[in-house]
Amino acid sequence: MKSSVSFNSGLIKFGMGLFETIKVEERPLDLNLHMDRMFKSIEELDLDISNNKEFLTKAVLNYIEENKVENKALRLTVFDEGYNISTREISYNEDTYNNGFKLTVAPFKRGNSIVYKHKTTNYYENIYTKKYAMKNNFDDAIFVTCENIILECSMSNIFFIKENKVYTPHKDLPLLNGIMKSKILNVCRGLQIEVVECEIKLEEVGEYDFAFVSNSLMKAVKVTEIDKVIYNFENETFNKIICYL
Repeated sequence: MKSSVSFNSGLIKFGMGLFETIKVEERPLDLNLHMDRMFKSIEELDLDISNNKEFLTKAVLNYIEENKVENKALRLTVFDEGYNISTREISYNEDTYNNGFKLTVAPFKRGNSIVYKHKTTNYYENIYTKKYAMKNNFDDAIFVTCENIILECSMSNIFFIKENKVYTPHKDLPLLNGIMKSKILNVCRGLQIEVVECEIKLEEVGEYDFAFVSNSLMKAVKVTEIDKVIYNFENETFNKIICYL
């Protein structure tokens, strides 16, 4: 495992690398799904990564065992010179779920790029947007296209509920289809909850009864507001979904 990177690395020069953030409770959750996504990205982005999936999976499991990792966020980063594993505290807590998220809109429009569909180490756009939201007393911000089509938040995917149907931005849009998003859609189908993957325009957010966001660390958190559009805090369909996450 690498603990340093040379200035000749593509990671330093161009932000060329991938990472996965994995929630570790008593064990790593959805490790195989995270590894599958990472190696699909390696193939699609034609990255020069020397370690294979089996090796890195074992490396993660060994790291967790040797360091007695529990109830942490584990990050696996891969790049041209090797890989790194690190952990940090999970920032989401009881207050997160009790209060929900207030969202705003990112201060810039986002274009169409293959990069947005992968979890790359070129992550400054997300960090900048998260900081922008927090400086303005919001929890996160929503990326939209030049046509004001909603994509995702800086750190999560977004969902809306209306008349017991779940709506979410279409998977073919330039966004990262998260592991938790996939699980939520599968749960909905198993519960026979209708899922609509579509283009949701920013001006339509007031037409929905309820909204929530998801990622692998927080699973699902209610959205209370998007720029003064207020949502219901309770929803029967949402309550059914979270029982299975």
